[in-house]
Amino acid sequence: MPALGVLLGLGLGLVAGGKLDNLVNIRLRWLPVLLVAAAARFGLDAALSAGSVPDGLRLWLVLGIYLLLTVMLLANRSRPGLMAAAIGTAANGIAIVANGGWMPVWQPSLAAAGFDPATLHSSFHRMLTGPVDAGFFAHGGPLVDIIPIPIPIVQSVTSVGDLLLGAGLGLFIFASLIRAPVRIGAADAGGPAEAGGLAESAPSKGALANPYVRLATNGAFSAMWLGQVVSSLGDRVHQVALVFLVARATNSSPLALGLVFAAMTVPTFLVGPFAGALVDRWDRKRVMVGSDLLRAGIVCLIPVASGISVGLVVGLVFALAAVSSFFRPARSAALPQVVPEEDLLTANSAMWVADTASDLAGYGLGGLFVAFLGSSLALAFWLDGASYLASAALVAAVVIPPLVRGTTGAGAATGAGAATGPGASAGSGEAGPATPPSIRAEMAEGWRTLRAESVLMATTVQAAIAEYGLGALTALSPLLVASLALGGTDAPTAYGFFEMAMGVGLVGGGIVVGALAARLPKGPAIIAAFTALGIALMALSLTGSLPVALALAAAVGVANVTFVVPSQTLFQQRTPGEMLGRVVAIRLAMVNGVLALSMATSGAMAQAFGLRPVLAACGVLTAVVGLAGLAVRPIRRA
Repeated sequence: MPALGVLLGLGLGLVAGGKLDNLVNIRLRWLPVLLVAAAARFGLDAALSAGSVPDGLRLWLVLGIYLLLTVMLLANRSRPGLMAAAIGTAANGIAIVANGGWMPVWQPSLAAAGFDPATLHSSFHRMLTGPVDAGFFAHGGPLVDIIPIPIPIVQSVTSVGDLLLGAGLGLFIFASLIRAPVRIGAADAGGPAEAGGLAESAPSKGALANPYVRLATNGAFSAMWLGQVVSSLGDRVHQVALVFLVARATNSSPLALGLVFAAMTVPTFLVGPFAGALVDRWDRKRVMVGSDLLRAGIVCLIPVASGISVGLVVGLVFALAAVSSFFRPARSAALPQVVPEEDLLTANSAMWVADTASDLAGYGLGGLFVAFLGSSLALAFWLDGASYLASAALVAAVVIPPLVRGTTGAGAATGAGAATGPGASAGSGEAGPATPPSIRAEMAEGWRTLRAESVLMATTVQAAIAEYGLGALTALSPLLVASLALGGTDAPTAYGFFEMAMGVGLVGGGIVVGALAARLPKGPAIIAAFTALGIALMALSLTGSLPVALALAAAVGVANVTFVVPSQTLFQQRTPGEMLGRVVAIRLAMVNGVLALSMATSGAMAQAFGLRPVLAACGVLTAVVGLAGLAVRPIRRA
C-alpha cells in the first residue's frame, strides 16, 4: 500500500505539471538518518527472510527502526503528507512491538482478500485468530493487518497504518514534484522556514493555476483534509455496523432503529448553537483535537453498551453527535486561518468532496466489511475509534495562526495559508476578553450578527426551505423509485442506483465548483442552484422513467453542492473571525432543524395529499425562493 501511494503521487504530480528534478532537490531535516532508517527497515525484511536475526534481537531491532523512522518523519511534519506518514509508521510499530516483533494478520481478513486462510508465506507476519475480545485488542486489534483488499494486482491485507503511510507518502511526493525546495540561509536561524530548514519556491505557473494543486501543497490544509477523509470513512463503516448491532440487540425493532437515527440528528440543532458559542471562546484546534479524542472513546464503548441496554447505545450515539456539533463549527471557523482567501471556496469544496466521496465509498465498503465481520461487529467501532485518533494527531500537528479579532474571512488570521510550522500549540490560541459575556449573550450576539447580514440571513432562509425539499426527497425517494417504470430492475437495486446517481452529482459538482472558484460569482451561483434544485424536484414529481429519474437525481446533487459550498464560503468571508463558530452553528441548527422536520412530516403529507404532489409543491417553493434572491441586491452582487 505505501508503494502504491508513492506511485500515485508520482503519476499525479507529473500530470499536474511537476518535475522529476524537484525530487533531487528535496531537503529534509536529518535526511541521511531518515534514509538509513528506511534502508534498515528493508534490510530487516531480508534478514528475517534469511533467518539470520536471533529471536532475542528481533523485537529490539524492530522497535529501534520504527522509533527512528517515526521520529525522523515527525521532525519533518510541516511537509505535506509526512505527518500522516509518521502516524502510519507509529501505528504499525505499535502493533508489531505488541506482538514481539511480528505484524499479525487476522485470519478472516486473509480469507476475505482471496488468500488461503491456512497459509501465511511471510517471515514478518504471523496469523491472528480467535474471537474479537480483550485478547484480540491486546494483540494490537484495530492496528494489525485487518483490512482485506480482494482487488487483483493490489490484492492484499493491509492495516490502518499502511493506508495512512501510503496516503502521506503519496501526498509528499506529489507536493515535492510541484514545489522545488530552495535552501535559505536564514532558515536555520529560526526564520520563516524553521519547520523544515528551508522555504519553498513558488510552484510552476501551470500548476499554480489549479487551486486544488495549491491546496495539496499547503501542509496545514492537507493534514486537516486527510484527517477528514480518515475519520469520515471510519464513520461510514461504524454507521453501517450500528444498524446491524442494534437490529441484533433488539430483534430488528423499528422503534429502536428510529431512536438511534433520531439521536444522530437531534444534537445538531439542540446542542449546535451552544457549541458554536463555546467554539468562539476556545482554541479551535484544541476543540477539534479534543472532539476527536472524545469521539474515539465514545464510539469504542458502543459495542459494549449494546450488550447491556439499547438505551445506552442511543445515549452514546446522542453524545457522539453532540461532540460532533463542536467539531464541525470549529473546523469551519479554523479553515480561513490556514487557507488564503483566494483558495477558500476550493478548500470548502475539497472538504465537501471528502465527505461525499466517503458516503459513496464508505457505505459500500462498509457494507462489505461489516458483512465479512459477522459476529465480530465490535471491530468496526474500534476501527472508527482508531480513525478518530489518527484525525486528532493530524490536526494536532497543524499550527493555526492567531486570530485577529474584528476582522473577517481569511484575513482573520495572521499569515493565513502559511500555517505549516512545526509545533502543535504555540501560537494557535486566540486572545479573548478578560471577562467574557455569558454563553446566552454570545449566542444572542451570534443571532444578531446573522440577522443583520442580509446576504447570510437570506441564504440561510433559502437553504432551510431547500432542505425541506431535500428532506422530503430523502424520505419519499424509496416510494418514488418503486412507482417508476423499472423494466427488469428490482426496486431495491433501482433505489441504490438513485442514491448513487445523487452522490455522483454531489462529488462531481463539488470538484467543478472548487475548480471554478476564481471565476464563480457566489451570489448568482446560489440563486441558480436553488432554482435548479426546485426545477429538478418538480421534474422528479412528473417523471415515470427510471433513467430520467437517475439523471435528475444527479442534477439534485450538483445543485445541492452548488449552493452549499458558496454559501459556506460567504459565511467564512463575511463573519467576524471571533464569531464564526457560533454563527455557523446557528445556521446549521436552523437548516438541519428544518431537515429533521421535513423527514418527520413529509410521509404524513404524502399520505394525505399524494407522493408526487408533495414533491411538486416542494419543488415550486424551492424554485420560488431561489428566484427571490434576484430581488436581494447584495446576493446578486455577492
